[in-house]
Amino acid sequence: QLLTWHSNMEHRALVLNPDCVIMFVNELSHQQEFLMFAPRTTEATFPTPSGGLPSAGKVMSESPYVTVFDDFLTEKECDFLRSFARSRLSPALVVQSGDNWYDTQTQTRNNEQHWLTPQEEKSVPALRHLLKRMHRASRVPDEHAEALQIGRYNVSTKYEGHLDTDPPHRVARPMTLIIYLADVGSGGDTLFPVGRNDCTAVWHEDKESNQRTYGAATCCATPEKDAPETVRVSPKLGRAVLFFNHRPDGSVDQQSKHIGCPVVAGEKWIAQRWFRFEPYNRVAYGIGTPGFDARFDGVPPEPALQRDSSSEGFWKVSDIGPRVFLQRSFVDDLVHSHLLRLAEATLASSGTVDECWLDPEAVVADDTLRSLAERARQFARLPPHSEAPAVLRLRRLRTGSDGEHLHRDSPPPPSAPGAGGQAAQLASVLVYLRVPADGGHVVFPEALQSKSNPLACGRVGDDAQDDLAACCASEGMLKLRPSRGDAVLLYSHDVEGKLDERSSHIVCPVAAGESLVAEFSFIFPNFVSASGGAAAKAASASQPVVEFENVRREVLQLFWVPPAGGEEAAMGELPAGPHSVRPFTSFAGHVFHVRDADGNLLQEVKVGAEPHQRVQVGGAEEL
Repeated sequence: QLLTWHSNMEHRALVLNPDCVIMFVNELSHQQEFLMFAPRTTEATFPTPSGGLPSAGKVMSESPYVTVFDDFLTEKECDFLRSFARSRLSPALVVQSGDNWYDTQTQTRNNEQHWLTPQEEKSVPALRHLLKRMHRASRVPDEHAEALQIGRYNVSTKYEGHLDTDPPHRVARPMTLIIYLADVGSGGDTLFPVGRNDCTAVWHEDKESNQRTYGAATCCATPEKDAPETVRVSPKLGRAVLFFNHRPDGSVDQQSKHIGCPVVAGEKWIAQRWFRFEPYNRVAYGIGTPGFDARFDGVPPEPALQRDSSSEGFWKVSDIGPRVFLQRSFVDDLVHSHLLRLAEATLASSGTVDECWLDPEAVVADDTLRSLAERARQFARLPPHSEAPAVLRLRRLRTGSDGEHLHRDSPPPPSAPGAGGQAAQLASVLVYLRVPADGGHVVFPEALQSKSNPLACGRVGDDAQDDLAACCASEGMLKLRPSRGDAVLLYSHDVEGKLDERSSHIVCPVAAGESLVAEFSFIFPNFVSASGGAAAKAASASQPVVEFENVRREVLQLFWVPPAGGEEAAMGELPAGPHSVRPFTSFAGHVFHVRDADGNLLQEVKVGAEPHQRVQVGGAEEL
């Protein structure tokens, strides 16, 4: 049951109801605002539409790499986000330069927007439910993102062609997710103008009409002139579009430049989540914390060995250190049978009962394998790469055979096609064809979730020092036991492209039955990680983190002061203290103003060069 609340209060009010979501109501003096909130205190009972399932999505383009999800949000969820932001919209800002952090620039962009606060993202269950859905879809850790931005475009409002990432100015965003929160009467497309030369942000003259138009107006209005490689996504309530701003090696993909086309009729509402290479917003939902949802988070319960192939279960087993995901029933019975026949024939013909590899040519030559390899790539959210086709490893462990000692999948073993040199195996998708009755677990001794001492599990490359039986019997380890037909996605590299040393794992010995796995590996030759590329340029600038600690028992407002002058930019609230803290990643020399609810200036803060700074409001000046 949805409840509706409205008020004409002049001030910000806090609505508290033990059965309902906490909502903040802002400045409702000019009109009655209706805010809907569900009578649920956890997200465990919130539904997820079919388009919001992590396995959903249709790839529209490989360059730029664009995936579209219809029905990613429900109509009520879109209404909720619009209502949440409507009374708090302000003119949108644009990153102009390193010194002019954000500024209003109406020729390039003239919409309105509102940023959620970390406190809202942490404490409002309905928001947590939607944000976690965004991160499951992108496979990006919860902390690796900026605050959610909600924007409104009225008639004629737009955003000219731009990249969402700008590493030289310390804004490195590997991916962007845009969600349309309303239908639009006309216009408002998100346009990737690949193959067109009439979309740049300059004045254009139409030779037929002799009329001059600025920027992408004509380009947006003439879809019939789109090239085959042009990507145009029309607004639709609940639709989401996920695109990559960087390639897997961290370099910027210039094809990801896009346009927010002018609205011709109606209103365009969007929510945007900009993902980061590193922890940024620092809003996470660990085990035992509000926001943890056992339907999607953590190690799934062990099902029966024979499962219904129609199950849609998806688990984010580990969000970070390492990133591990599990998809139930990744293959149906027909594909499963095909893989079993292939495995039996290939393993027998290879002269080994343990392992063999199929090179990319063999994968492409088999229609079922080719289709499954593409699904595995989409599961891993890896952009297509002509130099990194999928290779297939078939592995069988019989009763009594050794498991696999502690190892990482990257760099790939010498026996793998494409191995050698600087090759890196960024991700692996393991499809389980047979699961033993006893044993065969995958154990991650060095995972952040593991609580036991991993010494019994040995060290990578030193098999003589490990004790697989003791390691597998240890309590507190992150252990995973998939079912027949399931797929496990394991990233050996983090979002930035660096080798994730916590991705090391073992496969326990099989005590009864047989383990048979088909592993799709994505091996990038001559891989240079983002630690030497564009993403690191943003991180290497050593942006200081400033923590504002509010020791007053009132909500305060924080504003950024443009160095070149002009109006202050609202950065959100400092929750009431005592001792509530809100961190910001900033730049040395930037200035912030802290004001009370009446707008009175309480404190001016100038950011220093130290990597970590804390400022108290209402107490000492700076610690």
